[in-house]
Amino acid sequence: MKALEEIIWYLRLTFVFTRKAIKAMLTYRFSFLINCISQAMDYAVTFLLMWVMVSAFENMNGWNAYEVMLLYAFSLFAYGIAGAFFFNIMNNLPGQIWKGDFDDVLVKPVKVLPYLLSSNFSCNYIAHLTLSVIVMGICFRALEIPLTVWLLMKIIRILAFGSLLYGGFFLFVSGSAFLVTKIDAMDNIMFFFREVSFYPLSIFPKIIQVIATVLVPYGFINFYPLKELLGKRDSAYFGDLASWSPFVAILFFFIACLFFNKSTKRYKSSGS
Repeated sequence: MKALEEIIWYLRLTFVFTRKAIKAMLTYRFSFLINCISQAMDYAVTFLLMWVMVSAFENMNGWNAYEVMLLYAFSLFAYGIAGAFFFNIMNNLPGQIWKGDFDDVLVKPVKVLPYLLSSNFSCNYIAHLTLSVIVMGICFRALEIPLTVWLLMKIIRILAFGSLLYGGFFLFVSGSAFLVTKIDAMDNIMFFFREVSFYPLSIFPKIIQVIATVLVPYGFINFYPLKELLGKRDSAYFGDLASWSPFVAILFFFIACLFFNKSTKRYKSSGS
């Protein structure tokens, strides 16, 4: 009962901070709009270039241009959901630790990770989500896949667990800030393998497939679930692992939370 009350309290706290973030966004709405448009154009160009590239080769190991664009759209949407809650944590934490500002979090009567999640919501991922949904609709229509209730539920499930995996990656990078001076290396690894998730995993060498399935499980964000959803039979090293996606996502996120919480205990105040 106490755990349920805590969850409700942090949800209310999240609502308060989210409303505050939205009000701040509306204060500078023109700047925010320009930012969204620029991001949308950037990703739209990437989608277009991807479509042209795959169309030129006809397919990527059996995946046509619209199917590859679906991989990108699902990855981008899941990244947008996770980024809205986790990116500011990853982006701000190194500076807070270096300056000693993280003391402000520790002296509050709250649990560190739930508080950080509640207070770091970002509105800057609307373009990611909107463009992803538009591209999904175009691709499903081009592939002549009817949008049924079953398909919608399947899509929501894939995106939910994909967001959980991205959240785990953000937490691993954020937690490493307590252990090393700079987190650039971890950041680069995360974004390198994020680009792997934009394409069919089966086109990469076996070593990359193993890493992106076992060590940094980007393949479970979109490749394995969509492989099952689209009925693909390509030559992926691990075959069909779609049914493992929920288990992998929950386990990976749980380990990431443990890592982050353990890492916070390595924090040493600057005394400022």
